[in-house]
Amino acid sequence: MTLSFKKCVLMLPVLAVASGCNLLDTSDVEGTRGRGARAFDPYSSSASGAISLSLLWYKGCAMLPTGEPVTKGDLNLPDYGATCYNLNNGYPSETKPFEPVEPFARMIVTPGELYFLREFSAMDVELARFEDPNDRRTPAAWMRMESLFKDLDWSGLSSGRDAWKRLEPKTFLRETFYENAAWMLATDDTFLLEVLDADGNVRTSITYSRRDFLAESAVTGRTRASFTVTGLQRPLFPGDPTPRRAEGYDALEFATAVKVSLANSTNPFKSFTMPDLRGEGVIRLTWSQLPLKPFLFPVTFQPSSERLATCYQLGPDGLATDVPTPCGFGLKQQVQVSRPANGTFFNAGETVDFVVSLQDGDGHGLHPRDSMPSYFDYLGEGSNGLAYFNEQMLLTWRDSSASESGFKVVGPLQNLKVVNGDYVPKDYFAYPAASEPQFYVPPDIMAVAGGMAVRPTTRYAVPLPPDAKPGTYAILLKGHRNYEGERLNRLDPFFFQVGQAAPTSYPGRIGNCQVCHNGVGSLSNVHHGVSVDHVETCKVCHHDDVVGHVSDFIHRLHISSPKYAQNKGDCTLCHLTRESTLRPSMNACAGCHPGTHGTEYFDLQFQELNSPPNAFGNCANACHVTTVPAEHVLPAR
Repeated sequence: MTLSFKKCVLMLPVLAVASGCNLLDTSDVEGTRGRGARAFDPYSSSASGAISLSLLWYKGCAMLPTGEPVTKGDLNLPDYGATCYNLNNGYPSETKPFEPVEPFARMIVTPGELYFLREFSAMDVELARFEDPNDRRTPAAWMRMESLFKDLDWSGLSSGRDAWKRLEPKTFLRETFYENAAWMLATDDTFLLEVLDADGNVRTSITYSRRDFLAESAVTGRTRASFTVTGLQRPLFPGDPTPRRAEGYDALEFATAVKVSLANSTNPFKSFTMPDLRGEGVIRLTWSQLPLKPFLFPVTFQPSSERLATCYQLGPDGLATDVPTPCGFGLKQQVQVSRPANGTFFNAGETVDFVVSLQDGDGHGLHPRDSMPSYFDYLGEGSNGLAYFNEQMLLTWRDSSASESGFKVVGPLQNLKVVNGDYVPKDYFAYPAASEPQFYVPPDIMAVAGGMAVRPTTRYAVPLPPDAKPGTYAILLKGHRNYEGERLNRLDPFFFQVGQAAPTSYPGRIGNCQVCHNGVGSLSNVHHGVSVDHVETCKVCHHDDVVGHVSDFIHRLHISSPKYAQNKGDCTLCHLTRESTLRPSMNACAGCHPGTHGTEYFDLQFQELNSPPNAFGNCANACHVTTVPAEHVLPAR
């Protein structure tokens, strides 16, 4: 299997849904980030009310967001193995089995600081074990009887959605989801978090409810049980029993997984003070559904006064100097754009030069002025928390937004629209034109001789097309930082003018997210970290079925979520214009109405995007012309 195929696996889009919405109260809008000294902003570092804590656990061991397993050091932990699985050792094969190794990474926490639990994710998986694509019973039996989650209440388990996901042209992943187990449907379970010293004494504790977390949906790449086959050609007909290996794959790849993942605290004020300890200790998390099998996270207590000066002071120009300083928590992204030749706006055909500056929440540079840390630095926790594209996290951990840091240039804003039935947009300029951003470190860096030691530049040049339309353009920075237990994702737009000085804005076809997503549940505080003010930028990446089409996953997420308490047939809550609702397709409609036509249009879901008719085609023009479905409430004409 080539890296170019692997890099696209399950880059699922994720947006979380608030638990209950008050349609009459929009005073807590999303213009402010919902957390801080007073507002609790997770990006604000020392100004923040508390540090967000992410606890990741994989097959019996704690794991850093880089995929590196955490050592137990000198702690006496009989239930924590001396060896752990390292996700960066690659996907297993017949010649390279997936075997545990001695871990060396350490999870650092800061004594005396205020923390809150923002994420708990635990996973057990069998790779390359169950290799019959037509056998759905054996993987389910492993989940219920052998997996590390076998003691959960699996009663009611059923085979659910069978999803085919395109990875490349003529290449698919098939994932069968198992649903309705009692443990999945529970809402009243709890998580007891305890911090223990090296002798096993509990020094502080706090209990979280499942309701204290916003995101846990399988649509978002979180809690799920599934059986996956990767590297398939499309089936020839419904129920086709013959698996056909796609070109570029030496063999089909199989994964059977159970993942429990809850994220985005709805109550970050439920915080605790990290004990004033030194050296080693343990964070123990006990789930009420597994009371006899707590999850262990060995930690190393390191006072802030002992942090090395690995960050940089900023100069008057806002860029890093050569003066070192200790890092803080949080994440800021800044861009400096070159001055246009005419002093006011760029013209079509000119080149936009810009410099990226990534900083902690205290305004310290996370990298030198002209370069970023190498991929080696990232894997070795030497990047001051900056996270790069990690295909192993996508392949095995199945984390949908962990590390794909980079940028995209798009515009003009008024022309941004949903791309249907193509791999690239045609109505507006986008660089890169494909769905994925320009990564600071490319996905195939490990295949290049010496590539992992290369330090990416901070300076970029993007040529505008000769026919660039006038208006406001945006440089979208997508950033990820993992620092001493804190894991943050954010997306920030930075604007410049092309062809005219007068600014333009988004089409305004969708919005209103702040009605539910406000305060600590604002879009700024979940997943990509993009404000509702810029929610229309989602479409510039999510326009094909490799990364997930926005019309598909947004509907599936909200319709399937018990936390979305609104009338699910009322399109007016999110759609601001009638026009934005009047292009139904199999892709868009199946998010709410899966299987409506049975197998009648089976072939369309496997048709290439640039070869109509396909699942992105306009059903309104084809058949649904005369009458809007009665159960839908649309914006007025």
